[in-house]
Amino acid sequence: MTQEQARERLLRLHGCKEDFTLEYSGKKNRRVNGQYFLDSKRIVINNRNFEDSDAGDNLLFYTAMHELAHHIQHTEHHLNCGHTKLFHSILNGLVDNAERLGLYRYDADPEIEKLTDEAAQISAQIAKLQRRLGTVLNNLHGVCLRKGVRYEDVVERKVRLSARTEKKLQKIAALQLPDGVGFETQEVIAGAKNDEQRLAMLKASDEGKSVAQVKQAGAGPKNEPDELEALAREKDRIGKTIANLTRRLAEIVKRITLLEGGG
Repeated sequence: MTQEQARERLLRLHGCKEDFTLEYSGKKNRRVNGQYFLDSKRIVINNRNFEDSDAGDNLLFYTAMHELAHHIQHTEHHLNCGHTKLFHSILNGLVDNAERLGLYRYDADPEIEKLTDEAAQISAQIAKLQRRLGTVLNNLHGVCLRKGVRYEDVVERKVRLSARTEKKLQKIAALQLPDGVGFETQEVIAGAKNDEQRLAMLKASDEGKSVAQVKQAGAGPKNEPDELEALAREKDRIGKTIANLTRRLAEIVKRITLLEGGG
């Protein structure tokens, strides 16, 4: 896959508000497969990390989508290039689209499929046990009230759960989610702040979306941040960094002077 072909595929996936360049470094890099440079809006892929084959092209294009997700997060959400939940939601959406359009393949062999299914089943079993535990705790609360026993003491010292976990499990039990939902997705949905957010998350979960996508679905559409405001915040951050570095430099110079003078 040439760099022109990789860029053309990326453009089919997402209509970027700001353009980007994509280039191959022609090098092998043991640390990273690719990088995104904020200032120049440039994607660089270390193409020598990948074999010249269909499988290699597939892995290379995944790296390209990873870097495009950084570009989208930076140019459309005015965030730096951290691997945030938003970043993973963007990346997962790009991969979903690429798979649907036939631009990216998920070709797992039988061994990978078997272990993947087993991991998903275990996650769903944990979720089911969480719901069961939440129900048991709810019943325990009622019995403790009826018999004059301090419920919080029983939970903390005998069941050995923190108050925070106990509240989370009570919420999970109240959701009555269907079997098959993974435990982390279940916890995300249980953390919804209102019914509208919860319904959006449930819809994303029913569609088979990732945990990051489910969480982002609950966030809903956000107003585009004002560019001037974003730049002002960045200016403040840079100003504070410069001030701290200047202060530290002065301390170092002073210390060097003392050492040179034998003090």
